[in-house]
Amino acid sequence: MGVVGGIILAAGLSERMSGALPKQLLPVGDTTLVGVAVRHAEASLLDRVVLVTGYRAGEVAEAGSRGRTEVVHNPEYRSGNMSSFRAGAASLEGCDAVVVLLADMPGVTTAMIDRLIAEWHEHEPWAAVSSYRGELAHPLLLSAEAMGAATEAQGAKGVWRFLEAAPSGRVRHVAFDRHVPLDVNTVADYDLIAGEFPASG
Repeated sequence: MGVVGGIILAAGLSERMSGALPKQLLPVGDTTLVGVAVRHAEASLLDRVVLVTGYRAGEVAEAGSRGRTEVVHNPEYRSGNMSSFRAGAASLEGCDAVVVLLADMPGVTTAMIDRLIAEWHEHEPWAAVSSYRGELAHPLLLSAEAMGAATEAQGAKGVWRFLEAAPSGRVRHVAFDRHVPLDVNTVADYDLIAGEFPASG
C-alpha cells in the first residue's frame, strides 16, 4: 500500500491580508485558519502530517499543533513558497507519495484528502491534481519520484509549472463535483468563509 505523507504549507508572510494577524492565525470557528487545515489532515488517512512554518513560526506552530502533526520550520520562508515545499519534502523523505495542502484553503476537507489517498492506493499515479468541474487546484498528490523532481522547480508556483510541463498522461485528474475551495488571501476572502465555519458558543 505504501506510506502517504501530507505537507501543510503555512510559512508565508500573508502580504495581501491587512491587519495585525497573518492569515494563518485568523480565527475560524473554534480554531484558526491553520488549525482547520491541520484538523482535516489529522482526521484523514495520511500516515504522517507535517506543518511547515516560517513567518511568526512559534504562533503558527502553537495554533496548528494538535495530536500527530510534526512541525518543520523553514528559515528561508522569505524566499518564497518553494523553499517551504522543499523543507516539507525533506522531512517526508521515504514516503511513497505526498499530498500537498495549503493552510489557507479551509474548504479542503478530510474526505477530499482521503479521495487522493484512495487514488494513490488504487492507481499509484506519478502525480494527481484535484479538478473542480474542470478547474485544477489543490490539493495535489505527488509520488516519491515526482516529489524528488519537483523540488528542483524554481520561482512562484514552481510545482504547478512543473506539473504543467509533465508529459501527457502522467498527471491524473481527480474530479470533485463542486466549486474550487476558496483560497483565503484577502479580508474579503476571509469574510466569505465566516458562514462556513461559524464561531463556537
